[in-house]
Amino acid sequence: ATTQGYGQKQSQTQPEKVKNFEDLYSEGKEAYLDNNFKDCVTTIEAAIKDFKFYTDTVSKCKLKCSRKSEMFPSVLKHSPEIVPFEKLIHETLCVMKCKQKTLSKTRVENIEEKTRTDFETKKPYDFLQLCYYQTGDHQNAANAAFTNLVYNSDHEAMRENLKFYMALPEVDENIVKNLESPDYVEQYLVGTDHYRGEDWEKLIETMEEALKEYLLAEELCRVNCDKPFDMGWYPDFKSSVANHFTFCLKCKMNCAQNLNNFNGEYMDDLLPSFYHYLQFAYYKVGKVEAAAQCTGTYLYLNPDQEDMKGNAVYYKEVEGVNEKWFLPREEAVAYVERDQDEQALLDFIENNYIFDEKEEDSEPERSLENNSSENAVDLDADEFVAKISTNTHQRKSNAMKVLDMNHWDFPEEKDFFTETATKKLVPDIISSKQCQELLDIAQLVAHSGDGYINTPMDRGLDNPHTGSELLKGITIGKLALFVYYGLVDWRYLETLLENAEIMRTETQERLSPDETIYSTYTHLVCRIAKPGPKVRSQTEMSHAFHADNCQLKKNECDPSPPAYSYRDYSALLYLNREFSGGSLVFADRDKGTGKLEITDTVFPQCGKMVVFTSGPESIHGVKPIITGERCTLAMWYSLDKTFEEPEIGLARKLIDFIKADETPPEVIKESLEDLTMFDEKQAKAIAVANGIKKPGHF
Repeated sequence: ATTQGYGQKQSQTQPEKVKNFEDLYSEGKEAYLDNNFKDCVTTIEAAIKDFKFYTDTVSKCKLKCSRKSEMFPSVLKHSPEIVPFEKLIHETLCVMKCKQKTLSKTRVENIEEKTRTDFETKKPYDFLQLCYYQTGDHQNAANAAFTNLVYNSDHEAMRENLKFYMALPEVDENIVKNLESPDYVEQYLVGTDHYRGEDWEKLIETMEEALKEYLLAEELCRVNCDKPFDMGWYPDFKSSVANHFTFCLKCKMNCAQNLNNFNGEYMDDLLPSFYHYLQFAYYKVGKVEAAAQCTGTYLYLNPDQEDMKGNAVYYKEVEGVNEKWFLPREEAVAYVERDQDEQALLDFIENNYIFDEKEEDSEPERSLENNSSENAVDLDADEFVAKISTNTHQRKSNAMKVLDMNHWDFPEEKDFFTETATKKLVPDIISSKQCQELLDIAQLVAHSGDGYINTPMDRGLDNPHTGSELLKGITIGKLALFVYYGLVDWRYLETLLENAEIMRTETQERLSPDETIYSTYTHLVCRIAKPGPKVRSQTEMSHAFHADNCQLKKNECDPSPPAYSYRDYSALLYLNREFSGGSLVFADRDKGTGKLEITDTVFPQCGKMVVFTSGPESIHGVKPIITGERCTLAMWYSLDKTFEEPEIGLARKLIDFIKADETPPEVIKESLEDLTMFDEKQAKAIAVANGIKKPGHF
């Protein structure tokens, strides 16, 4: 037989392997990619259920064995310095035996760290919400989206998905729920209902139970911090133990903050609030001593709360409660003393382990000192202050609370951009009026797939970069044909040409002042976040990292076709900001890992232009468009006049004929149609789709 681990032996005859949550999750994602949404729901639900079963089993085994640690019989007689390690060995053996009793012998426990992280951050619900939606289960789609959002409050795409679901007639916002809501949260919320209903006995029963569940949840969270840690190096034994212990300690000290997440809202004083409700309920049922003890416990945890200090005075002076009843409850004392010791140790580590670099993850300071005010409390026996502010206890649907959070302001975002000889940032090269005129052109004639259909990038998709966005565009040649066919006013074409020339001259001035550059391609393009639910991979972008004149490969940038190797310079002019996401990012390869690392970020704004060389020294991409529509005028240039965009000259000739009130010759139309592979039938279909009824004008 072969050995699996401490005391575990594997028999020669292997039973069938039991699928674990990693196996099921992988199958669920494959079903999602195959558009098999029914199987996606079944397998990802099973994966989540198995993850809960496994973590619950392991957590309870760890907690049980930790509590028994002082009861294990010692085999040591003469070496007290190894007692802590004996305790560790006993606990490890206890946990292994405990798991063996519950878990299948064929279960694989070696899980990829990424999978574990996905489950801890509720990533499976990202896939599940879409699969529910595709199978018509809209209520559960909303539940899954809300669950993911509770634990990922900055996930703007998920927030947008939830808004979409909430607007569906089949979804009842009042029953949208967090599918991962802990027991103590549910009990606590039921308790607040009893408070509003003035059912004091029920409030006591429920809040006491919720408090026990909360403290248990924190214990389980803390024992789960005993997890793998990749130090990135191979220290000796004592350094390794100290380093791993510090990692676990920081994790444990974050448990309280993590547990204070109430369906997306963080309650800074959650633990004291249990005692706040309890002191009031005990007072209402005539148990003044119990009320006093809860008051004392609250003040032990939060000594500066004025109302609670007033309650303490009331209990003493009006109810005649003895001072001893204000001693804090044992569980609170143990909680605070442990917290103080751990904080002291962590402070020592962070203040003394300073050598070549500072500790990266510092914990915020917590003060447990009693800085109570000496101001006298105005006591009025007829106006008892043992009450709770009513404005913080109004129930509202959980999903609406999260959606009420203001994540849709667009504060002024500052670029993180370093100008070099190969890239420049140019603000305000056109006015807001000019931006709007270009946006009007896009709204009028831009159409799906423009710029990619019938090009080397044509993959049979309207948008070859991402399935989560629409892409619409228009070129100078096609716009000239719209004018020739009498579908739009010629002044739209003149406006596009004028702004394109501004861009060309500004780019030449900054990147090629001594040599003329020629426009090779002009594209007015808008990227639009698709409505409704969507799932993006963590690496998916609106436009993946690339260079403009070569094909980006692992260790090189290949200039061979279909790369546009004749391009020397590129320019992007932004036209609007009414969207979220969509920033332009530049990247360089890390010399050690070979991975692309972002070096510069540009946030779009009307009139802002970025110019850069088109080669591998200017690797760039576009982050996902989360909501709204992002429009740009993009241009590429060459130092070789041979590659100049012929549509520009034809468009100018067309305008000259129109201004002279002469009929443009047929050859202009034929040349433009050949260059663009576009004809009048296609133009009229787009005109109908975009609502063009007659030539527009400014």
